[in-house]
Order: sequence, then structure tokens, then C-alpha cells
Amino acid sequence: MSFDTVPPPAHPSISHETVARLLQDQHPGYGALELGPRFDGWDCAMFRLGDGLAARLPRTEAAVTFLQTEMHWVPQLSRAWGFPSPEFTAHGQPGHGYPWPWAVITWIPGDTADEVPLLADAGADVGRALAQVHVEAPGDAPFNIEQSIPMADRGEKTLERVLRAHHDGGPHGERIDLDAAMTLWEAALAAPPNTEWVWSHADLHGANVLSHEGAFGGIFDWGSMAMCDPAVDVGFTHSLMPAAGVDAVLAAYDRETGRVDDAFVARARGIGLSKAVGMALSPREVTQKMAWRTLDALGLVR
Repeated sequence: MSFDTVPPPAHPSISHETVARLLQDQHPGYGALELGPRFDGWDCAMFRLGDGLAARLPRTEAAVTFLQTEMHWVPQLSRAWGFPSPEFTAHGQPGHGYPWPWAVITWIPGDTADEVPLLADAGADVGRALAQVHVEAPGDAPFNIEQSIPMADRGEKTLERVLRAHHDGGPHGERIDLDAAMTLWEAALAAPPNTEWVWSHADLHGANVLSHEGAFGGIFDWGSMAMCDPAVDVGFTHSLMPAAGVDAVLAAYDRETGRVDDAFVARARGIGLSKAVGMALSPREVTQKMAWRTLDALGLVR
């Protein structure tokens, strides 16, 4: 998901009325549940369904692949996860003017961590959760065009965005320490590359992680999941919590996996920088604030 443009428009058929009709026709057992508020992400629209469920509909044709990825892989992998994540309870088909597959999933309570950041004390729980996710990915695992790539392939876009974010500054007048940012990025490029590819969430910013007053509450929106360097998800955790929390992520993750060394940390910090300067260009104020918290967690704000 890119943060330097506005989300694409949703299919015009998506509405409470359409969802109610789809449910009544295809899953009448859910028809008596109250259809609650609509929430639009980048890829999917979600409608609360009773107290514990939600209807999840791709907003665009391109997003159908993301939902299908979730429906295929999450039920298989999540059996080994000890943290909250969505479960698919029903699959739906096109109808009533809506052209694509859709699903009913369990609703995970909590606030998103872009709105309510995790506290440093949550770091160990996040590190253990990522260790559970990061098992070896098979050859047919999805490839994420933004995250399943070598560090060097991020270089041109990252440097362009570093300079733009430095020029524009943060929402409260923050500025990037440009020398420190360049030093961090050079270290990431110089680090030996990963030698294993693991299952990864691959979009682990604060809008996809849940917070219970700063405690870790789970991970959702797995549509971008793919084979990645394990440092990718760990790098994203700079967007979730302060630097002390990221240190706790690394410590817990290393206890579980033994993967953390200087090269791993350098790559993770490079990923964090690359994601932060992309988010800094978002038109959404909440995302801009998250971007600058990320840069602060990386020690790059002056």
C-alpha cells in the first residue's frame, strides 16, 4: 500500500443496503445481526456485523487478490499463532451489483496503533508474535512488489522521499537529521542481505495493528502477506512504538529465532526509514504523525 496518493475510489455498489442483501441471500444465518458502521481501508471496506463479526468487501478489482490471499493462507498459518488475528467464518460471491468475492470475518476489538500507539512494554509481545509469523515461506508464497525486494531496489525512491520529507518537515515543525538519515541508509545498503525468506505480514504499520490502551491487541489486514526478509516486519515496528519498545521487539524476537545480528538490525532500520518517509507524504494527518513518530523512534528527528 502506498501512502503518497489518496486511496482509489470504492466500487459504487458498496453500501449497507448491498451488504444486507448479500448476507440475506447467501448467508441468511447472519441476516438477523445488526449491520453496523462502515470502515474503509485502502483495499477493503468493512461493515460491523453484530458484536463479533464484520463483512469484508474489496473496494477495487485490484484488491480482490489481497482478499483471496488472506482467505487462502491465513487459515492455514494462523493455527500456530498465539495472538489475535481475523478468522474467516463465511465466503461470499458477487451479487446485487457487487462484482467480486467477499467474506465475513471475526471482529478484533481495539484501537489501531496509528491512533493509539503501543507502549514500549508491548515490544516483547510484538517480538514473540512476529517470531510465530516468520516461518519458512514456500515457493508459491506471494511476492510483494514493495517488500519482497532487495534493499538496493528501494534506494532511488527512498532517497527521493527522504529529501522531500526533510524539505517539507513534520506536522509540528519536526525536521529530519539528514546526515543521520543518510548514514542509516548507507548502513542498510551495506549490510549483508538476508539468506532466508519467511512468511511476513509485509504491511505492519500502525493502521494494521491493534492497541488496547498501548498494549498489543493483535494484527489484521493480511492481504499484503508475502515471502520477505524477516527484517521487513521488524523494521515496520518503528511505526508502532518508541525506540525502547523496538529494542524489546528485537530482544524477544532474537530469543525466539536467533536471527538478530548487526546486519539484521541495519536492514530493519533501513526498512523503517523507507516506510516512514513514504508515510510522511500521506495527505492523512494521522499517517503523517505516525511517520514522524517512526522517524523519532529511529533517532532521526531534530
